[in-house]
Amino acid sequence: MPHTDNLFLCADLGGTHCSSGLVQVSSGYVIDGSYFRGNVNSHAERGQILSEIKETIDKTLRAATVRPSKIFISCPGPFDYENGISLMDGMNKYQALLHVNLKNFFSAITGVDVASIYFYNDASAFLLGEVVNKKIETKRVVGLTLGTGLGSSLYENGTIVDLNLGSAIFHTGIVEDVLSTRGMLSHLKEVFGSAPVSNIKDLVHLDGLDEYRKEAFGFLSEQLVAFIKEYICPLNPDSIIIGGSIAKAHIYFFDKLRSALDVDLSIASFDERNLFLGLTLKTFSI
Repeated sequence: MPHTDNLFLCADLGGTHCSSGLVQVSSGYVIDGSYFRGNVNSHAERGQILSEIKETIDKTLRAATVRPSKIFISCPGPFDYENGISLMDGMNKYQALLHVNLKNFFSAITGVDVASIYFYNDASAFLLGEVVNKKIETKRVVGLTLGTGLGSSLYENGTIVDLNLGSAIFHTGIVEDVLSTRGMLSHLKEVFGSAPVSNIKDLVHLDGLDEYRKEAFGFLSEQLVAFIKEYICPLNPDSIIIGGSIAKAHIYFFDKLRSALDVDLSIASFDERNLFLGLTLKTFSI
């Protein structure tokens, strides 16, 4: 299959999913029918994880008759972004990919040369996409992603800095011990003796869990306010954008944040295609 400089493949590798799409460079749009999102079991063994990623990428590639010339991938850290090697160890996800060269893997399944495959921090890529989408390129903006962990980054003057606050000291542990899926579920176990679900999506959508839901998101609100006051407010951002899978349930906690914090807050677009456009249309450093 021939390749074209007018087509880039973008992918986002999260704690529970892989999404991908094709960006037409000349038009600055994600090609219709090329966006796919599939589940990834980040606790599985290496072969299963890579197979699930490949399944989503293959669907995207079938949407074009030519091969993309470059690949841009956002993924969580710790990660050797320059060389495409996972350094995630003890992070409650992708343990089986530790020291795996994902640049070689993506090259093998797409036919794109390793020199044309680029990796970026997922929180940084998320924020860049949101800044582009919201047209706030002149602002100083902090992005926070809430999910299996906590991502944090700072945008200013076209540059993205990974704040890496998920591993910052917080209470008796680190931030991700609290502001994450496991932090919320651990809190429910402390209060009720057990958690009725294993993920936040079920906590939000299943019937009969009102008491658990109220407790979990009340805890999240309180801890998120404390975290923002301690670590984010001193950075003097013009705005804070909150995204990630947990933020999709913002109706349960966002108003509490707004009433407790004297800073401009907004919720993300939740459209990963913005992330893809941010990766391909802007130049930034991490």
